[in-house]
Amino acid sequence: MSKIEELLDQVRPILLVAGVPKHQINVKSGRRQIVTLDKAFDWLDNLFLSDAYVGVLGIYKLLPPDVWKLYKLHELEGMREQELLDEACKKLLKSWRTKRPTLFGKDKKNE
Repeated sequence: MSKIEELLDQVRPILLVAGVPKHQINVKSGRRQIVTLDKAFDWLDNLFLSDAYVGVLGIYKLLPPDVWKLYKLHELEGMREQELLDEACKKLLKSWRTKRPTLFGKDKKNE
């Protein structure tokens, strides 16, 4: 399961930017069949390579993370890069919600 967790760690920052709830960006604990793990990894890898993910990543990298934080802190709105990021984030959220394996989500054992 470490490959899935490594890839999830890699995509987590951008998924958070896109508005994916933090509790959904986890691998539930427990025993899983290899087929389930393979399907979950393939789904996550396809998301990582998708235009939606690459779009958010490309726009987010236009500015340093501190600038994005300042925009949010000072409630600045209407900047072109914000509009682009918002549109890209909607696409990524839709991709995240589409046929997401049940392996990803809140772990009831750790609540």
